[in-house]
Amino acid sequence: MSTARAPRLVAGALALAALLGTAAPASAASATTSAASASAAPSRAALAQQILRTNGIALATTHVSRPHPASSARQNIVDTAHGRGALTSPWGDRPNRRVALDTRMLGGLLKLRTQYGYRIAVSEIVGGDHSTRSKHYAGLAFDITHINGRHVGSGAPHRALMAACRKLGAREVLGPGNAGHSTHVHCGWSR
Repeated sequence: MSTARAPRLVAGALALAALLGTAAPASAASATTSAASASAAPSRAALAQQILRTNGIALATTHVSRPHPASSARQNIVDTAHGRGALTSPWGDRPNRRVALDTRMLGGLLKLRTQYGYRIAVSEIVGGDHSTRSKHYAGLAFDITHINGRHVGSGAPHRALMAACRKLGAREVLGPGNAGHSTHVHCGWSR
């Protein structure tokens, strides 16, 4: 059965059950619930648009190492908001590729501000130079350099933000105390 027809069939079964005065089959009710929640999940473009509109999420327009505005964190979100893949940097291990940003990662980034109240500065998403199998190149990770106006590694509340990332579903959370992460927090979701 086509997935486009399923919600109409479920709605029809529920209407028939109501008309006959009988309870709807449990499978029809659960199918309606799962169809509604699937359609209610925001798209990556919608999440990216929301991130762009949210005060307190600063997205870097440059890279620390080299200039390439087309692969900056801000441009990654702008491209996603316009339905395009986010571009990796030309010098990374996966150069000049368009990557679909994961909705779990985008939702986590947004909720760090809207649910947890952190003001954050994001330095990298898919751009920059990372380890060969980095979750960045798969659109599953972001790096944060500033939390509530303080630089990570210089008094920013990084431990609490790292715990929030884990609660939001990140499985790879690194920061000060982890090799190569003394100045930023890395939050990555599973493949």
